[in-house]
Amino acid sequence: MNSRLLIRAKVLALLILAAACAKDSPLAPATRLTFGTWGGDRAEVTASATGTQVTLGCSFGDFAASPTLDSDGRFTINGSWNRSVGPVQLNGNMPAQLSGQVLGNTLTFAIAVNDTIAKQVTSLGPATVIFGQKGTIFPCPV
Repeated sequence: MNSRLLIRAKVLALLILAAACAKDSPLAPATRLTFGTWGGDRAEVTASATGTQVTLGCSFGDFAASPTLDSDGRFTINGSWNRSVGPVQLNGNMPAQLSGQVLGNTLTFAIAVNDTIAKQVTSLGPATVIFGQKGTIFPCPV
């Protein structure tokens, strides 16, 4: 390979690397949970600029923001959780922590609920959802 082609190849490689590292580049790893619906078996996560809503089984929670992902796609975010059965809400909203990991278009998550009435932490999940799919949420018994 002549020296001009070698220099052009190196410059092109550097440009591609710079594009991949740029904050808004489609080649860069995501820094936030992708906005939209993530669905799976009895689970759904809806992420937006204003918050993240999670439904798991017969319960649901609200988290104030879209989680920031670390370099491995992991996150933890605080919010509130309501363990409900159908239209009946049990114990009201309780402090909760949503944590998980995004790998490609798959999100695996779990929720730690601080039950302030029973004075215990309850773990829900793990659950797996896929971006762009609706969750299969069924009516809960009363």
